[in-house]
Amino acid sequence: MSADFAQPPILTVSEVARYLRVSETTVWRWCSSGKLPAFRIGRSWRVRQHDLNTLVCGQGVVDPPPASPNPS
Repeated sequence: MSADFAQPPILTVSEVARYLRVSETTVWRWCSSGKLPAFRIGRSWRVRQHDLNTLVCGQGVVDPPPASPNPS
């Protein structure tokens, strides 16, 4: 049986933060607010690789940009 350790299907907050080049605090905030689909194991957050890829590919939004005023 061969295991693929290059890209685990479930990532830690630290792994997500390194990948996105943001702080771990930012990832924790996204997880707890629901902006990043995640689940808890004990006191630790985990993120599915598929959910992160979906978010990065633009099919999900972490922080929506502020609405620009309608120039009329």
